[in-house]
Amino acid sequence: MKKKLISVGLALLASAGIAMNAHAGSFLRAAYQDAALAIDGWGSSSLASGFLQTGNLAGSSVLAAWLYSADVWGGGVAGDVTLEETFLPNDDGILLSRPASNPVNVRLYDVTSIVKSKIESGQTDFSITEQGDSDGEVLVVAYKNPSTLGGTAIILDGGLAQGGDTTRLDFAAPYTEGDAFLSLAISYSYGDSQNTRVTVKTSSNEDGRLLTSAAGGNDDGSFEAANGALITAGGVGDSPLNPPNPDQIGAAYDDELYNLALGNDVSADPFLRNGDTWLELLTNNPSGDDNVFATFFTSTFRISNVNDDDIIDPDDPNVVPEPSTVLLLATGALGLAYLRRKK
Repeated sequence: MKKKLISVGLALLASAGIAMNAHAGSFLRAAYQDAALAIDGWGSSSLASGFLQTGNLAGSSVLAAWLYSADVWGGGVAGDVTLEETFLPNDDGILLSRPASNPVNVRLYDVTSIVKSKIESGQTDFSITEQGDSDGEVLVVAYKNPSTLGGTAIILDGGLAQGGDTTRLDFAAPYTEGDAFLSLAISYSYGDSQNTRVTVKTSSNEDGRLLTSAAGGNDDGSFEAANGALITAGGVGDSPLNPPNPDQIGAAYDDELYNLALGNDVSADPFLRNGDTWLELLTNNPSGDDNVFATFFTSTFRISNVNDDDIIDPDDPNVVPEPSTVLLLATGALGLAYLRRKK
């Protein structure tokens, strides 16, 4: 039986450092129904501080906010950063899994309490300062507002294997329409020789279709040719249009943000077709040095399952607990009744 997980429970388990069901090199950090994600990255070898952006989310309800910090090939400090005047020490972050051949470190912080009220009041820029030698940081915010109804927001993290990895999403109903935004966060990636390939498989095209050969250009590090700025994340300020030619390689050719409801110059046919019930994302890094440490997905239609985990909306009154859950609740109620009688 598939393991049923609620987004709130996922966040609590992750914050406590408890291991969760893994698939390939990444696992489900959190998933939210009727929600979307705002994502931005920053890195610099010449500057100690900068800004991460969310776009204007005034009037939205912030569900959670996470900050990722990546070091330089394991030789720097992942963490020891200051976000909005709040110092986040290295030891307080969750150390993510990493590819076996890549010693890079990435640490994750729950920063909801730092940015939630500011985002909801309309603030869009958030200061970040690095104390250590880091590739850079990525801020991810899950939020709800009337425009996100019917959609799903998914956060997966942990280093994907350079030799090949797969992530699967199942749909609540056959696809008819709607956007499907894929965003990758990658560290230690620069130059034409360091690129990640992404192939998309669907229920109507199980052979797969190449989305890009050029993920990993360090555009959030302003394409500085130096360690300490080797980071990118598809998000704020990036175009959701897919690379025109998926076979072309080049650091500045790809911004790591894609919309699978669209096609490209090679074929205008969208990656998602009418009637599709699932999609799989296949990633691999031929050069063996990119660190794809997070995968984000925002759809305007409902995703029901991520790998082996069902997405349950705790606010949905139509959700019926599994028999095992009902039995557990009943057992707890009987125990409480017994204790009251003893008293």
